[in-house]
Amino acid sequence: MADIRTFISVPVPNTAGFAPLFRDLAGIRGVRTSPAAQMHITLKFLGDVPEESIPEVCNIVEDCTKGIKRSRITVRGIGAFPSMRSPRTVWAGVETDIPLERISERIAGMLDTAGIPYDPKPFKPHITVARTEGRADLSRIFANYRDAEFATFICSSVMVMKSELGPHGASHTVLGFSQLR
Repeated sequence: MADIRTFISVPVPNTAGFAPLFRDLAGIRGVRTSPAAQMHITLKFLGDVPEESIPEVCNIVEDCTKGIKRSRITVRGIGAFPSMRSPRTVWAGVETDIPLERISERIAGMLDTAGIPYDPKPFKPHITVARTEGRADLSRIFANYRDAEFATFICSSVMVMKSELGPHGASHTVLGFSQLR
């Protein structure tokens, strides 16, 4: 069986509010925006997972989200990794009452117990809106959208996703999900 590039995320169903930001970013050389249909909050990136381990990953997500209630998520403001002076990834901020950090930590603990490796980077709630190549000057973008509100939605599920890299970026497929109550 093959390995599957896998991540666990919260889908972002309402992306219309990103349109002005995407228009402004599209005019900047070296910037590639994220496809609106694939926007999400990554709780945990696993990388290559053996296909036979995917059902166990789905069970872990189900266990880690038991008892978690649906809640509102607001997407507001932008920033960049590693910094706004040297942006490689442009992100939108996430505000919510859902304990996303706790869910991410629970998932990590259960993945450890199951012997399934994952990216150990600490969880920082955000939505990737663009990636940059070279030294794109985004100071005007950061100033214009620092406090912008892009979306508000009800988080109702956590997804296990397959990510396939291609010449025009990644394409995502749902492998499993857990409904919040």
